[in-house]
Amino acid sequence: MMKKTIIFMVAAVVVMLQSCTQNNGNIGQWFGHWKVNAITVDGVADSDYEGNVFFSFQGKVFGQRLIDDYHGYEPRFANWDDRGDYFVITFPYETDADGNPLYDDDGNLVCLYEPLEVTRMSMGENVVHVDSKEGNNVQLSMTAADGSAIVYSLEKW
Repeated sequence: MMKKTIIFMVAAVVVMLQSCTQNNGNIGQWFGHWKVNAITVDGVADSDYEGNVFFSFQGKVFGQRLIDDYHGYEPRFANWDDRGDYFVITFPYETDADGNPLYDDDGNLVCLYEPLEVTRMSMGENVVHVDSKEGNNVQLSMTAADGSAIVYSLEKW
């Protein structure tokens, strides 16, 4: 009886170790949380950025979190597609039955999650380039909708 119990416990541990915490398979180094240490706009440090944004990657889901002074946070979600030297982060918006975007009374796209304003990402597709990867540090860049060059310095957490 004791031998069967030990075999069962070992088998249960092996099964648990094989379970996947990365939905849709292993996404490599991107999996997890990344602290945005700095944001620059057209080569100038964003003086309004307080160092309180995190990017998260899991499967095909991208998250942004703004941590406030009370350790609460505002989550924002999008889809992302890794294409090697760059990836595409897409903040989806509502569409009608014909696939046309829906707008509110003020002319803004109707969406579930808008990107955090401080990141300067926009609704729809954002093409983000991987400029450098060194261990737990990454530099990403993109061109914002207004044409400004945005650079993110990230650290794996």
